[in-house]
Amino acid sequence: MTHAVETSQPETLVAVHKVDASKVEAYKKWLVDSGQIEEEFSGFLSREVIEPVAGGQDFYTLVVRFDSSASLGRWLDSSQWGGLHARLQNLVAQADRYGTDERYLTPFWYRPDPQAVPAPTWKIWLSTVAALYPSIFIISLLLENVTVPFAAMLLLSNLLAVASVSWITGPAVRRIVKSWMAAPTSQVRLTVLGTLAILATLGLLLAVFLQVPVS
Repeated sequence: MTHAVETSQPETLVAVHKVDASKVEAYKKWLVDSGQIEEEFSGFLSREVIEPVAGGQDFYTLVVRFDSSASLGRWLDSSQWGGLHARLQNLVAQADRYGTDERYLTPFWYRPDPQAVPAPTWKIWLSTVAALYPSIFIISLLLENVTVPFAAMLLLSNLLAVASVSWITGPAVRRIVKSWMAAPTSQVRLTVLGTLAILATLGLLLAVFLQVPVS
C-alpha cells in the first residue's frame, strides 16, 4: 500500500478489538508478540493496552505511537504487520481502527478491513445516506404519535438513528458494499455500477416510502 501524504509529527494508531471469549489467551499471546515486534520497528515510540472492564467495556484498546506518519505507514505496509494481522483475524470478533492521521480514521459505523484501501469520502457519504435514510424514516413513523418538546424529540430520534446505523443498517450496508468501498480508482466499472446500484436502491426506497401514509 502506498501512502501519498506524510507528516513528521508523531502519529497515534488506536485499535479496538472485541475478542472471542474462547480465544482470549491466544489474543494475549498475540499482544505480547506484536509488542515485541513493534518495539524493534524503526520509528516506534510507545504502546498501551487497555483491557476490558467488567460491567463496562467488553473490548481491548491498543494505542500505538510512531514518530511520524511515514513510520506508521511503513509499519502498516511491513511484512511483520502483515503476519500479525493475519493471526489477529482468527482471534477477534470485531476490529476497528482510529488515528490522528486522517488516512487511518474510520467512521464510527464503517469498519473496513484494516488492510483495505481507504474509502474516498464521497463513497462513505453515499453509503451513510443509504444506511441512514431507511433508519430515519422508520424511526420517524415510530415516533409520529410521541408528544414531547422538539429538543427532546430531536435527541431521541438522533439516539435511535445513530444506534440503528451503528448496529443494524450500517453493518448491513457495509457488508453489501464492501468491495465497492475498497475498489481502487482503476476499477471504474465496479465504482460506476456500485454507485448506480446504491442510487437505484435509494430511489426504490423513496418510491416505497411515498406509499406509506403519514399524518
